[in-house]
Amino acid sequence: MNKLQKYIDRLTKEWLEHKNIIIGVDFDDTIIPWGLNKQDDCNYVIEKLKTYQAFGAYIVIFTCSDPDRHSDISKYCDDNNLIISSINKNPIDLPYGNYGKIYANIFIDDRAGLHESLNILDCAMANIKGKQESAHSEFEQFK
Repeated sequence: MNKLQKYIDRLTKEWLEHKNIIIGVDFDDTIIPWGLNKQDDCNYVIEKLKTYQAFGAYIVIFTCSDPDRHSDISKYCDDNNLIISSINKNPIDLPYGNYGKIYANIFIDDRAGLHESLNILDCAMANIKGKQESAHSEFEQFK
C-alpha cells in the first residue's frame, strides 16, 4: 500500500464532503523563487494550484513574511493569475485556526514535502474525477 494512501483517502473524503478544501501555500521558494527553487519550479506549483482551484480549493498564502510584503504577495499572485483567498488567515469563518496557525486541509511548502503534498492533491483530485465520471455514467444509464 502506498505510504501516502491514508492522506490521499482523508483529503478525498474531505473534498467530497465539503465540496472544497483549503490549501495553505508558502510563498518564498514555493511559488516565487527566493534562493533554492527556480522560476520553472514555482510556475509548476502555480499551475497545479490553479488546477486544484478549479475543483473547489481555496488558496491561502501562509507565510512568515512581514505584513508589509502582503500587498506585493497579492500583486505577484494576481500577475500570475492565481486567485488567493487570503494571506495568513482563514478564508472562511471557522471555529479554529484564528489565532496563529490557519486551518488547512493540506499545506504546500518547499521545506515540508512539497512534492508529496502535490502528489496527495493529484491523487485526491483523480479520485474525485473518477467519482464524478462514475456518477455521470450512472445517470446516463437512466436517460
